Amino acid sequence: MRVVPRRLLSGDQMQRRASELSLLVVLAVTLELAAGVGLAYLAGFSNVHAVLRSFDWPWLMALFGALVISLVGYYYAYSGIFRVGNGPRLPRKQLRAVVAAGFGGFITHGGGGLDKYALEAAGTEEEEAKARVAGLAGLELGVLAISATAAAIAVLALGRRQPPVSFTLPWAVIPIPGLLVAFWLAERYRDRFRDRTGWRRHLGTFLESIHLIRRLFARPGRWWPALAGMAVFWAADAFAAWAGLAAFGFQMDVAALYIGFATGMVFTRRTGPLAGAGVLAVVLPVTICYSGSPFAVAIVGVFAYRILALLLPLPLSLAALPTLRSMGKHLEPGADGAARSPAEPGARRGA
Repeated sequence: MRVVPRRLLSGDQMQRRASELSLLVVLAVTLELAAGVGLAYLAGFSNVHAVLRSFDWPWLMALFGALVISLVGYYYAYSGIFRVGNGPRLPRKQLRAVVAAGFGGFITHGGGGLDKYALEAAGTEEEEAKARVAGLAGLELGVLAISATAAAIAVLALGRRQPPVSFTLPWAVIPIPGLLVAFWLAERYRDRFRDRTGWRRHLGTFLESIHLIRRLFARPGRWWPALAGMAVFWAADAFAAWAGLAAFGFQMDVAALYIGFATGMVFTRRTGPLAGAGVLAVVLPVTICYSGSPFAVAIVGVFAYRILALLLPLPLSLAALPTLRSMGKHLEPGADGAARSPAEPGARRGA
């Protein structure tokens, strides 16, 4: 059957037929290969071939283990942003399905559509669902930035030459003050833009998402699983990239690797189209190389990390599809045309 490209690349991944999903997997892998081959041309195919000859396969087992740990951390972070501020509680089976699909990023098709779908299926109003989706993205990037700040301070304190100071100093001085300013602005102005129209409504949703993140940080004793989970998610994911480099003979300084990793993570697998296929495979090798890795090693190591991060969670994502689709059956049009969900066992409100 002929599939129109525009239709294939738009819409809801959860309703795809098996043939369409297969084509999208092939497309994602092709984009990763194209990115790798293009960078290999720049580095020199002979240099890349020499790196490939030093392949040490046991490091791939470490990479696999890191991705499993990363998934566990992501589960706790995800459940936290759902529940904070009297948010909904999904039944465990549904939560596991949403996390499995969101972690790999392939089924989500970018933009947080899966998360909004799950929240509305649990009975959340549309605007609140949008705020929580944005809050999850903010928590992802916020914890990544804080972790990179710690790595940058360590590099500067030890006086290392790589990454260069121009690359490291912004990470050391910008994220924490930026986060504090964002928290202050959200608390001061979010009520002013609530229930408005147009661009003010979007701004209000954005400020509400920052407020949700602030609530997590304001009560670490209550929400430490979410904060620790996101920290574990990023630490394990960065270690997976480190193990990819180690598999080809280069054990990079951990702090330097983390700075390059954080800089190159222009978006996450959950928010990037096709889990960031092609884009992250181009950007991450460049930023990791600038942080101290040989370019050829960075290309091959990141390629190994990206392919495994894309394909290993895919069976879990596909297995979650029936549960995700069944969640949508509970959605019914309300009087205003918006999606509503009847109360379900386990979908109660919690503090």
